[in-house]
Amino acid sequence: MVDQTGMSEKPARRPPDRETPRPRNPHRAESWQPTALRRVRVRAVEPLAPELVRVTLEGDELGEIATDAGDAVPAVRSPSFDDVVVFCLPDPVTGEVTLPVPAPGGGLGHPPGSAALVREYTVRSLRDGALAVDLVRHASGAGVRWLESVRPGDALTIVGPRVSRALPAVDRMLAVGDATALPALARLIEERPPTLALDVLAAVPAPSALPRTVLPAVSPADADRVRVRVVAAAPGSADELINAMAAVEVPAGFAWVAGESGMVAAVRRHLLARGQEPDRVQFTGYWRLGGPL
Repeated sequence: MVDQTGMSEKPARRPPDRETPRPRNPHRAESWQPTALRRVRVRAVEPLAPELVRVTLEGDELGEIATDAGDAVPAVRSPSFDDVVVFCLPDPVTGEVTLPVPAPGGGLGHPPGSAALVREYTVRSLRDGALAVDLVRHASGAGVRWLESVRPGDALTIVGPRVSRALPAVDRMLAVGDATALPALARLIEERPPTLALDVLAAVPAPSALPRTVLPAVSPADADRVRVRVVAAAPGSADELINAMAAVEVPAGFAWVAGESGMVAAVRRHLLARGQEPDRVQFTGYWRLGGPL
């Protein structure tokens, strides 16, 4: 998801209370990791664009840790392009952090008598002992308040990624998203199997202000299999993306759509109207205009 999807800021979802949660999409095999709170620190805070900031985390607890019961919890893993990690944020008034508690089915719950302030963000990278996320600087919200004050060396508690979803076994994929989906789109471009043809459509307020490093460049050898287009659109608008999809072959083997909830719903309706099978569209609302951020 950015300030999730992970770059996306969104209230953390909790799976239903069952030991083996139902797969979110039948075409993407899921692997679950134990739910564990990990104490890390901020290594770097790096502006990438006017509305985009990269926060890099480090710490021993990104590796294998032990629970209070003495059980070993594996090191953090992020094998999928749209993996998300949960940030446990401080109360904007008191500055205190209320930690969530593990819930049945791999989810998170509130401790008795209090509420944890948590947000999910998409993992941009996990390498060399560091985990990076790219956050969108929205106009307001809990994540933005934290982002305005965070400094290298600050402590943070994170959870996850708890579930990773493998790429579908298809020859061609369409990926659509707004600024909050840029980390996932970037990872998908980088980690795409050589046999996968990929169309990427991204909508941001000012494409000319988006550094070329945010979305990886496509090599000349892949130019006929990977097509990336960035269009100008106001947050939450779907029209520009739908217009851009006129040049994309639909139905695709699989479609992935993420970003503002209203935009995601409109793009999904458009895809279904053009013959995309419902179970071959994965759609995720990372945030909602007018909703909590």
